[in-house]
Amino acid sequence: MGLFDKKPKENLNKKQGIKSINDYNWLALDVGTENFKARYVNIGLTYDAPTYLAEDYEKNIILFGQDAKDLIDKTNENVVIKRPVRDGNIADPDALKRILGKIFSDFRLEIKTGDAGKEKNRNLIVLMATPSEINSVQREALENIVHQLGALRGFVQEEVKMAALGSGQDIFGTAIMCVDIGGGSTDIAIISNDSILYSYTTNCAGDYLTNKISEYIASKHALKIGTKEAEDIKKNIGSLLKYQDEKPYTISGVSLPRLDSQPGETMSISKTIEITPEEIRENVMQVQFRLEIIPTIRRVLRTSGERAPGSISDLKKKSKGITVCGGGAYIRKIAEFIKEELAKEYFIEVTGKGGTKPIRQKYEGDIFEVRVAENPLDNVIDGCVKYRDTIYKQIILEQDPNRETLVKDEEIM
Repeated sequence: MGLFDKKPKENLNKKQGIKSINDYNWLALDVGTENFKARYVNIGLTYDAPTYLAEDYEKNIILFGQDAKDLIDKTNENVVIKRPVRDGNIADPDALKRILGKIFSDFRLEIKTGDAGKEKNRNLIVLMATPSEINSVQREALENIVHQLGALRGFVQEEVKMAALGSGQDIFGTAIMCVDIGGGSTDIAIISNDSILYSYTTNCAGDYLTNKISEYIASKHALKIGTKEAEDIKKNIGSLLKYQDEKPYTISGVSLPRLDSQPGETMSISKTIEITPEEIRENVMQVQFRLEIIPTIRRVLRTSGERAPGSISDLKKKSKGITVCGGGAYIRKIAEFIKEELAKEYFIEVTGKGGTKPIRQKYEGDIFEVRVAENPLDNVIDGCVKYRDTIYKQIILEQDPNRETLVKDEEIM
């Protein structure tokens, strides 16, 4: 080599024994209440199915996804349908492990044993997005499950943060707000610099609204309908404001005995009725949003404003505001309704000084830009894929022996 010949550039990561981002296998998981999504980032394999599992003890088979969900309200005592995630919490870890095991098997990511009996495929990193309400024990259980299935590491992140990132918002910059309406819970958060300033979760989400529709049909029309029928009503005519081309919707169900029925009166076993979008809107959708979703958004705004006053001014900037993600984003006119409701004045009862009678305080409404994310059902899984770079940086820092570790003052004392 001559004096002025260029030397080949050294790969410092390789020299230090640090793997590049592509040396790892990356699996992103959206552990949702209603749907479970997975994406094997390296080769593009995907899994997208309802988070259901059915055990048929008579036929000795296990069904997953849509096959299991289709059996709701159509089974006997020999079939048990399980939903591992309920109301934003992991209700059945064993069932969840079976679903994860199926995904690992489909993607061929399970542990393989070599001639020396050593485990292979330990380059797998799994990033899981879960509802914000799961506790530290559930987080650790999830990490242990994926490790047992063959992963080198498992990382858990809040769904609402991943949804915000996947919807195109900059979670690493100044404050943004996300309302993630899933199947079991609605997570509402203000996020800044890759951290959640404040978040709150309400159970008013997809399943909750479906149940409220069933209850309303039963009480108003003396008609018992199945979960699927109630869900179809929500999807087909659920709305928060009037929309174009509204049409009545026909449903059938089992007649319920009326309290005012007379002796000798002829009763029917089944009944078919028509309901209107306006009826469901005014008696279910608007009522529940005004009772649960809107007050929760206001709570997050007030609390974040108290903790970080600058966050509210950030939300007022152009292209900021509030982004609605998740399956609930498909409810007709949801963005317009939230914007209108937040602009109205409202009242809160606060405890008076010395424990006296609560005082009813009036608050002014406020105007925020509200938008529905594109492809809201994929926001969480898209966010997980984008967050891969951040997780990789974290792994590199952990491998650097010279890195500084920040310790809070209270940990020193």
